[in-house]
Amino acid sequence: MLAGVLTVLKIIGITLLIILAALLVILLLVLFVPVFYRLDAHVPETDLDEGFDVQKVDAAVKFSWLLFVIRGGISFPKEKEFTVRVFGFKVLPKKEKPEKEDGKEEKEKEKETDKEEAPKEESDSSKADENKSDTESSGQNTSPDDAKSEEDKTEDTNLADDSKEQKDFIDVLWDIIEGVSNILKIPLNVFEKIAYTISRVCDKIDMIKSTLENEIFQRAFALVKRKLIRLIKMILPDKCRIDAMFGLGDPALTAEVYAAYAAVRPFFPKKLRMQLGPDFDRKVVYTDTHMKGHITIFTALYIAATCYFNKDVKKTIRRFKKIINS
Repeated sequence: MLAGVLTVLKIIGITLLIILAALLVILLLVLFVPVFYRLDAHVPETDLDEGFDVQKVDAAVKFSWLLFVIRGGISFPKEKEFTVRVFGFKVLPKKEKPEKEDGKEEKEKEKETDKEEAPKEESDSSKADENKSDTESSGQNTSPDDAKSEEDKTEDTNLADDSKEQKDFIDVLWDIIEGVSNILKIPLNVFEKIAYTISRVCDKIDMIKSTLENEIFQRAFALVKRKLIRLIKMILPDKCRIDAMFGLGDPALTAEVYAAYAAVRPFFPKKLRMQLGPDFDRKVVYTDTHMKGHITIFTALYIAATCYFNKDVKKTIRRFKKIINS
């Protein structure tokens, strides 16, 4: 009996260890295996005077992870939907239901609503007939005594109307006086509000200035700047090749643009290989672009965590929250 219990516990422990090891391996793969991306774009040589057709542009963005176990992307104009495949099986977008079933369901709903509305219309017509009969019977039962009482009521209502007219005239006068007084008070209130808002803005500007000059903010800014530069370098493509040609129709303007490009070209990173050729005669554009890069999730999480849990960054965030809420 005891040996059977021990074997069961042993099997349970082994399965739990296998599950934990599998989860740990998956977590490490997600964190440390980079996601590779690729961008390809091709614009054929087109004369801009004849018009630019967007449908001629061929562009595609693709990504893959763990030796193409998970891959996907989007392309234009072939596949305009973002697709994701796992082991070659399409996960996104999901398959839609056929339209025939949807049409049958809608027809059944319409039939049910028609059945419910039919008895309601019959009941409404019967109620209207009863109301007509009641009004006719009430009109026939009037007597001369009721007519006398109605004359007395009309006299009383005339007296009440005269008294109401007097009161309404007094109320109108008071409303005019109050309106004039409120109009005179409006400029004073506006000037007071403007002065109050200006004082608040000046106080906040002083608080922001003192915060920016503080050593805590300077240390936090230097840390965030350094980490952001590292993140941007990781996200930027590892390989980039751009072959382009352009022409603006004006030789002088085209030469100025090309001269500006030649002046900035030495500052481009070595990974970027860009060949730009001008066309001084035509108004034309052409490009063939290929980019490859990778993104590591662990690096992005590490950068975000170091910035978020830094004491100087936390103090700076709290300081700006106080300035905003003050």
